[in-house]
Parts: sequence; structure tokens; C-alpha cells
Amino acid sequence: MVKNFDIALNTPISCSNRSFKICQLDNGIMALVISDPAETIASFSLSVASGSHNDPNDIAGLAHLCEHAILASGSKEFPKRHQYHETIVQNGGSHNAYTSGENTTYYFELPVSSDKGELVFERVLEILSSSLKNPVFTETTITKEIYTIESEHGANKASQNKQLYHATRLLASKSHPFSRFCTGNFETLCNLPKLRKLSLKNSLMAYFNEFYRPSNMAICIKSSQSLNLLTKLAIQFFGGISGEHRHSCASNLSAKGRGSSSRSSEVVGTTSQLRSKILKRVWLPKYQGSKIFDSAANFLLIKASKGPTMRLIFPINHKYARFSVNNLAIFSKNWCDIFGDESVGSLADCLRKLNLVTSITSSCPSYCSGEDGLVLELSLTRDGSRDAHKILQTIFDQYIPKFIHDQTRNLAMYLSDLNAIDMLKFLYQSRETSSMEMCAEYSTRMLSDLEALDPKCLLKGCPLPECNDPSTNLGSYHDSSESIVWWTGQAIMFQNFISDFVNRQNMRIIILGDQGASGLLDPLSNPLILSYDPYYEFEYFKGLLDFAYLDQQANLPDFPFHIPNYDCFLPSVGRKLEVIKRALEVSSARAQDAALSFVTHENLVAGIPRLVCKNRHCEMWVKEEEFNLSFKSKSMVSFEVISRMLHASPYHTISLEILGELLSATLSGALYPSEKIGFTYEIFPSVKGDVRLGFTITGFPEGVYTIIRLITDTIKDLAYGDRISPALFRQARVAVRNKYERAASGNCTVLATLGLLVVLEECMWPMEDRLEALEEIDLSSFLLICSQYLGGPVYLNLLIQGDLDYADAIKDWLMLQLVSQSTPKNEYIIAEPASTVLDQGTNAFIKKQGPLEDPNNCIVYFIQTGARDNAHIFALTSFTAFLMSLTLVPDLRIKRQIGYVVFGGMRLLSTTVGIHVTCMSDATPEHLEVQIDEYLTHLELDVLQNMSENEFQDSFLRKFCRISQGSAGIKSQSSSGPSDISAQIKASVQSGNLSEQGKEMLDHKRMFSQISTRRYNFEVEDEPLDAKFLEGLTLQDYRHFFRGTISVFSERRSKLSIMVESTMGLEEISKKRLCSQVGGYLKVKGLKISNRDLEGIIEKAGGRPQSLLKELIKYFASKGETLKLCNIALKESLKAVISAVVQKVSYMHPEELPAITKKNYSKIPLTQIHNVNEYRLRRKL
Repeated sequence: MVKNFDIALNTPISCSNRSFKICQLDNGIMALVISDPAETIASFSLSVASGSHNDPNDIAGLAHLCEHAILASGSKEFPKRHQYHETIVQNGGSHNAYTSGENTTYYFELPVSSDKGELVFERVLEILSSSLKNPVFTETTITKEIYTIESEHGANKASQNKQLYHATRLLASKSHPFSRFCTGNFETLCNLPKLRKLSLKNSLMAYFNEFYRPSNMAICIKSSQSLNLLTKLAIQFFGGISGEHRHSCASNLSAKGRGSSSRSSEVVGTTSQLRSKILKRVWLPKYQGSKIFDSAANFLLIKASKGPTMRLIFPINHKYARFSVNNLAIFSKNWCDIFGDESVGSLADCLRKLNLVTSITSSCPSYCSGEDGLVLELSLTRDGSRDAHKILQTIFDQYIPKFIHDQTRNLAMYLSDLNAIDMLKFLYQSRETSSMEMCAEYSTRMLSDLEALDPKCLLKGCPLPECNDPSTNLGSYHDSSESIVWWTGQAIMFQNFISDFVNRQNMRIIILGDQGASGLLDPLSNPLILSYDPYYEFEYFKGLLDFAYLDQQANLPDFPFHIPNYDCFLPSVGRKLEVIKRALEVSSARAQDAALSFVTHENLVAGIPRLVCKNRHCEMWVKEEEFNLSFKSKSMVSFEVISRMLHASPYHTISLEILGELLSATLSGALYPSEKIGFTYEIFPSVKGDVRLGFTITGFPEGVYTIIRLITDTIKDLAYGDRISPALFRQARVAVRNKYERAASGNCTVLATLGLLVVLEECMWPMEDRLEALEEIDLSSFLLICSQYLGGPVYLNLLIQGDLDYADAIKDWLMLQLVSQSTPKNEYIIAEPASTVLDQGTNAFIKKQGPLEDPNNCIVYFIQTGARDNAHIFALTSFTAFLMSLTLVPDLRIKRQIGYVVFGGMRLLSTTVGIHVTCMSDATPEHLEVQIDEYLTHLELDVLQNMSENEFQDSFLRKFCRISQGSAGIKSQSSSGPSDISAQIKASVQSGNLSEQGKEMLDHKRMFSQISTRRYNFEVEDEPLDAKFLEGLTLQDYRHFFRGTISVFSERRSKLSIMVESTMGLEEISKKRLCSQVGGYLKVKGLKISNRDLEGIIEKAGGRPQSLLKELIKYFASKGETLKLCNIALKESLKAVISAVVQKVSYMHPEELPAITKKNYSKIPLTQIHNVNEYRLRRKL
């Protein structure tokens, strides 16, 4: 029977039209059911309390492999491989999964639609549930997914966040499973199990049967259907999962693998208490009280050219804490808010003014059940890297004693403000950006300690202090004498929390950067002995440092630490906790009654902006939001100021970027309190290179108006006053340079994508041109450009959405402050930047080197199909992108195994449109080019050529039209990525809380982009599709388009590839992998060799298997271990390992490039563009 829990969830206003229910299926699965009648997307997630901490000691990554194999292998009822993926993608949906230390989560979303009368959502639920009941792990699928995981890990190795988290594992106690490598790779999932004669298929099945039990699972299901119908779906598809006797249970299911739907009516009485603690119940007995961090090491340095970055980690072990789990969660959040604060008078403000850091980020990760961490990540300046001890001294000898311990009353008021603001932010929070990711978050929370969280706080994700209980008389600090006493007590408890956990003895430090730049290592007299990590392939030093000794080295000036000033941004109810509590009660009650309300699908009432003012100086649009609850007492304002006098140039672009950095340096401290209340701001020079500066501000209407006034006043002060000192200007120039350096060292996929924009967008200046302009500009020339920009004629684009109370005031203020009414002779008509049109018959590539220490290569393969405004070309290109979404990943990633990062689809430029395929891999870019050509050949000759007209119409064209007319918000983003990359480029200056904004922010930016580019297609995501043209499209018509525009055999095709090649080179990558895998093999066999010695042997052997074997025998003979190595079976196994590694890295070399065109029968020779600027100039002429 289903057990329902009668719990009124605390619900924000934006979600108060949704109904929620928590229940438990009779097999033990916990379920959160969400009914949203306005929703057009159905989503689902399932979390199981098993992850990499359950990996066997000899198969690292088995849990991760199980996640992949369950979705890829199919099941007894649905034996077709990848049917789950294909069904979702074919119907316009998205899906994902992840494995952490303690849980594995699967999630997907689909448009609420049917296919041939069957609800697709129910079909996918059936496929997924069948895989969780009776998975079929085949050897072929297991092998392919190992290669996929290997490629995934290759992408992880280039991520700084992944490197730092892995470094945290290296600092952990070896006796705890957290310390182990968990992703898995080819070595841990293939080579080592073979050497140990382990059956991976049997290990997978044993893992699945042991840990995938329904009592360890939680699900979240969300759609527009009623709670009762969604509960029936949960029972129908997941009520039949059994932890014991799986195979016998499977025989009792119907032919389609479904449970009996009649069971959904078996509902018992409700209960008012929910004390589920799935994660703790499962994991605490396994850990047996062991601690993650011991006293063996507290410092780790990763040798890298990036950074420098420093992480301070303060572990929290619940078992040994003198606080309740509830208070630990509350105080950890307070710690994040206080130590991560960047307002005037904060720790970050102090360290910035000492020129030690550029930014601070705080977080509270959970490492495992019962063990969390307080993490402070600092981006260091050169001074900060050299004088890191000054940072520690500032924290422990100034900030904590003077701000935390000596100001109990101020701390009590600060905690009170943080609580009221937190409640206010939750009450007015935006809706989620992704429905499936929200479900994944909820199902994961359902595994946690719900008694400590308080089930009412499930949507919020953290417990509430006692004062927020409506039944208490407690309020904010100043509300009553009783409240003053209570908050003072909270402040004292928080001081004790800081004393217990945030101290030198409990601290671990990780630094990523150059070892010579770390001042913390100066006291060490002995040279560093670096270790090598075989998984992330970096060198590191690990040791035990005396931080108390290091902190006694500098005399620092006193700093006036003080609490932030929220007054000018808080709405009138900001500190009235009683009013906020009542409003939350009303919103939560409305959610309980939502099922009785009349709600219309959001797409039917969305509306479009309306033009309220347009003249030669300004264009103003507004959009009321009468039905969207996310805009209750909220405004979103975007505006841009476009020069009508200055022409586009790298010099002008750099000037606007410097102006943005000056605004950030001047305003970020003053605006940070607004971020904590929920306001956001962005400042962005035009991404397309013309002379315009844009702004987006969101939040409570009065505060938005205040921020706009503050920004415009500051711009004028900077441009016309004397506020810019030479030091401040130099700081802004350095910030711009650092931004470009970070971009240049970023993900090679991003570099290749931006490279395509640089080549094909008219005013997307190359990096070299921007840096040259940055070197040339000085303060006087900058001020001249600012005066020409702001003092000359400009045009104002303005969009105000949501609460319009301040709309007229905002428009009048901007016109008064920024828009000149003069009309000089050199004024010109604003023209939007255009795209470069590739000549017909183009087959070119541009190759650039990737970031240092990134072993990955990348290609962006772009085919221009025509003009963006050509309705027929746009429709045909969109349909091609849909076809690719069905075939690209299965062919390139799964079948050909060229890499984990594979996506493709439509690519929108300013005035042209095309198709792209983007791949990141350890294979050479030339090899990737060949594979993409072969894929397109397969698509043409094997798919389109053998397709019938009926199949084309029924299985592809009509399905595409149905999806396009439905939920535009999904569109298989998981396999194609966003079509308009320019719109995805982040603002150069922005508040740190933009991720908290949901779907409304994405829609707002899309609408403003339509205004900015003067396209005004508000009702569609990109461009309107010509439905009439698509209705008349035949297979013959489409083949004609494909053969002329897409086909590798076409003489008219216009194609350009951007290749980013790793600086490491094939030989270096080969040596590193040989060293890693041979070293791992020898370790398994009990043969010890240092990484340095092994590298020398590999270097001497030149990568030749036979020579390497001889050198190893010689080495171990000198160590007296010849007998071990001379075992014939052992030698043969080692020889096989060496050969496998050598073969794996022997991808096509660049010198084999001439063979590419022959192999792919291209009608057009492949040519390299060596000088991008020369090519761009030639194209303009």
C-alpha cells in the first residue's frame, strides 16, 4: 500500500500554483509528486543511495560504469541498446545522470505530448523502470561505455574544479572510501580487471543486485497531470522494483513489464511525521565511525601553470560536534554568507585592498554522510601567492577575533538580518531553469536526513531556525526583548561553532599554481619531492605544515570590519519577519489548494512585449506579467546604450571592457548587499564588437530603480570626474588582461567555438587585436573615448518586465542621464554587425594550440547553409539539426567512440545560419575531421538514401513539426547545445548570484536580444519556422538540399573547421599514459618503482614495447626482484599492457593530413588558413 505523508511544504510564491505530495510506495521507494497544471514539460528523476563509495577495492569506477550500463544496455523487456536515449531525443527531450560518492541519480524531461496516441512520458518511464528491474549487461555495451567513461574523464582532467576536488581526496585518509579515485578510466575498468582475471559483467550484476534496492531509492515526478494520476504512474512503473528475487519478480509482470495500475487506489491513512534517513541508514554502518581527514597531511600543492588558486578546507564531523545536525546546517550556511561576503568592510574587501586576492567564494560541500566541509576558495594575486601567510594571518588574527568574537551584539543583528533576507529570497525565488535538474535535486534530498532537514523545508533544502516557526513569538532582533535574547544566544553559539571548526589546527590547504610562488613553502628547507597522480596526471607535493608558525610573519594594518548595509535595497517588509512568515504561510496554503484552482498552460498566457515608445533617441518595450507568479513584486530591466558616432573597433571594445571593470571595482562592494537580498546585475559590452554597453538588473522594483541610478551616476563620475586614479585604471586593465588569459586557458571546446565566431562575425575581434589595443590605451585616451561615447549621440534600447511601477521613472532617468539630444553632423544610422559569408566551394580549416596542460584536442566543424533571414533555408537547417540529434551521438560517441564530448546541431550567426559538429577527444583534430566526414557520408548514403517517403514523413518530418510547435524550451539541448552562442557569452561584470535566476531570466534575455538585434521574433526561440513550407517538403526536396549544401560530395558546400590541438603532443601524452598504466600494473604485482625512475626507463625505451620490457627487467634485476618479473605469464601480460597503451595513443598524426581528403572522397581540397586577420580582411573586401 502507498503511505501518504500529510506535510504542508514551505512553498515560494512562484511555485504556489503547484501541488505537492510525499509518499512511500509499498516496496519502500520514497516519492515526491508535483502537479503543475501550467507546465508544458514532464520530468522525472530517480536517486539510489549507492555510489562510488561502494566501488570494490580492485575496480575503481564500477558504480559510474553501472550508471552508464543501465541506460545503454537495455533490459529484458526492452533489449534494444540505447532505446532510452533514442526515445527521449526523438521526442524533443533531454536526459542526464550522475554518480557521486553516496548516490546515483537518473533524470529526464520531455514535452507533454503524445506520439501516435501514446504518451511519450509514460513510455520512457516504462523503459527506465524496466532497466532498473531487469538490466541486461552485455560485453559489447560494457566495453563501449568504458571508452565513453575514459573520454569523460579526459574532459574532467582539464577542469580546475575537478582537479581541486581530486586534491581533496588526496588529503583524505586512505582508510576512507572518499579518498579513492571514483570516475573510473580505461585502466581501472579494463586493464586492471583483466590482469586480476575479474569478470566485469559479473561484477556489474553483483553490484546492481546488492545495492539497487527499492528501500534505498527516491523518485520525483512532475507534470501537468493530477497528483493522483502521477502517483499511479509512480506505482505502475516503479512499484514493481524489488530488492530481493529480482528475476522471479520479473516473471509476475505483464508482457510489457508494467505493474498493476489498480494498486494506486490502495492508500492508507496519513501520518504527520516523516523521519526517513536513507543515506545515513545505508552508509554510516559501512564507514564504522572512520573519519575522512586524519592528521597525516594538511597541505597539498598542485604544480600547474594556471591559477594561482588557494582552497582552505575546514572539515566538520557530525559525530564529534557539540551541535545538533540542524544547527550544524544552519551555522554552516551562516558561515558561507559571512565569510563569502564581498561588501564594503568584509573579509574579501580587506584582502582585496591588501592586493592579496581578486575574489573569494565560500561553499559547504557534503563529503559523505556525517561529514561536511567549510570551503573558502581564493583567487590569488601575485602578491597573494607569494604572501599567502598574510591571508591566513588576516583571517585568524584579525577577522575572526575582531569581527566574530568581539562584536556579539553586531553579530546577533547580522545573523538576524541574514535569516530575514534568506526567508525573503526563498519567498520570492524564481522558478527553476531546468525542470529535470530540479527533480534530480529533490530526489537526492529525499535520501537525506529528513528529520534533521524538517520535511517542510524539502523545497528549500536547508532547515529553518526556530524563530521562523509561525507558532513562536520570536522575530527579528529588534522585534522584542525576547528576540534580542534569543538572537544573542544564536550569536554566542555561532562564535563557538567558529572556534570549534574554523581554526589553524582543523584547516587543510590546497594550492593550485607554480610551486615557486607559494609563500607557505618558504620555511621548508628541504627541496620538494613531488608525487605524480596517475588519474589526473599532475605532479603534487603533500605534507604536514605548522600553520601557526607560518602565521607569525607579518604585521598587517588594522582594518575596519563591519556588517553590510542592506537598508537602501531592502523592501519595506525586508526586516519584518512576522510579515514574511505570514506571507510564506499564505503561499504554502495556496499550494495545498492548488489542485482546486483554475490554471492555464503558461504558453497560452505568456504574451509578448509591447512597444510603448520609439523615436530617434530611444526604443522602450514593456511586458506585464499578470499570471506569472515569479514576477510577484519583481522587475527585470535590460537596457543598452549604443553610440551613433563611434565606429566599431578593437580599441573601442577594449575601452568599454575597461569601463565595465572600473564600474565593478567601484560598485561591487556597495552592490553586494543587494545580491544577498536577491537582486542581480550584469554589465556587458557588446559581444559582437560594436560600440554599445548593456545592463540587466533584477529584483524588487524600488531597489532596481536605486541600482540603476547608482550605476548611471557612477558611469558619469568615472567618465567626467577625477575618480579614476592611475592605480585604479591599471587595476582595470589588469582585470581585462586576466579575463583574456583565463579564456585562453579554458576548455578547448569553448576556445574552438569562440574561434568560429571570431572568424565569421564581422566585429568579433581576434585575441591578438584586443590585447594590442589593451597595450596601447592609456588613461587620457580612455577618458577621451568615454567622453565621445557618453557625450555624443546615443540610442537607448530598454525592456522592462514584471512589476512596472517604476517603468516611467526608469525611462525618464536614463534619458536624462545618458541620452544626448544633440544631432551632430557625423551621426550615423545604427547598423547591426553582419556575419562573413563563406564562398561556395570552401573547405578550410584553422588550427590553433590549446591551453597548457590540457591533453584534449577539439574540432568545431561548421557548414554554412545560407542566410538567416531565408525562411526556407532556416527551416531546412532546423530539420537537419533534428536529424542529427537522433544520429550524431549514437554514431560518433557510441559507435565510433571518438570522444565523450560530442554535440552538434544548428548554429546561428548574426546574418547566416549553419550546422555544426563539435567534438573533444584525445584523438587528433585531423582524425576527428575524418570521423565527422564519414558520419555525414553515413547520414547521406545509409540513412537518407534508404529512407522511404512514408518513413520520412511519419518518423521524422511530422515528429519534428510536432516538437517545434510544442515546448521550445527543450529542443534536445543535451545533444545540440544552444544554437545562438553569442547570446550565451557571459557578461564581463556580473553579480555572483545569477545562477539563482530561473527560466524567467532566460526568457527575458531572449526577448531583449530580439530587441537589440531588431528581429522582434518574441514568440519563438530563434526564428519562426515556415510551417507551410515544411508541410509541402518531400524526401526528394530534402535530399536535394542535403546533397548540395551538407554532403561531403558537394562542390558547392561551404565548410570551415576550427581545430584546437593540445600543446602536449602525442608523444608526451603517450609517455604519461604508459607511465600511469605500466606503473599501476607493476604496483598490482607487488613491484615497486618510483614515478621518476619509470619515466626515465620509458624515455630510454622510446615507447617500444620490447625495449621497455628489457629495461624493466634490468631495473628490477638491480633491485633483486628478477624472479618476480621473469615469470613468463607476467611478462606476457606486461607486454600486452604496453602494446595496448601504445596502440591506444597511435591516432593519426598531423602529417597524414593529405590522406584525409582522399579517404572521404571530398570534391573540394582541404586547405589551411594560416593568417586569420588576413582571411577576415579578404572576406570583407
